[in-house]
Amino acid sequence: MKKILLLLMMTLVVAPAYAKHDCDCAACHDYMAKGGFVDASVTPMSVATVLKQPEDAYVTMQGFVSKRIGKETYVFSDGTDSMTVEIDDKIWRGQTVSPKDKVVISGEVEHEDGMLMVDVKSLQLLQQ
Repeated sequence: MKKILLLLMMTLVVAPAYAKHDCDCAACHDYMAKGGFVDASVTPMSVATVLKQPEDAYVTMQGFVSKRIGKETYVFSDGTDSMTVEIDDKIWRGQTVSPKDKVVISGEVEHEDGMLMVDVKSLQLLQQ
């Protein structure tokens, strides 16, 4: 009986450590708000250049998120051309961005249903 009780108590103590922690709590927000490596030598591409890139190419663009067209789908414009980008909620990192705010986005080119889009992996709001 003691062994069963001990096993049960250990399960209750250890199991939460293995549980998926996917929330919007302050601890997660602080972790996601931390930065990472920025390659200063990367030159942003134009939308026209990105539209010619192959599947899975990693690209960086500078411009504006001009409007939302789906849950996590947006129109991105560099002032000359525009294209569709997918920006997951966690990528925003609490930043508020309007169509007037210039951003730098980086991500992977995807071809879905005959349409090219960029799956955004990072978004940085530029100071104006």
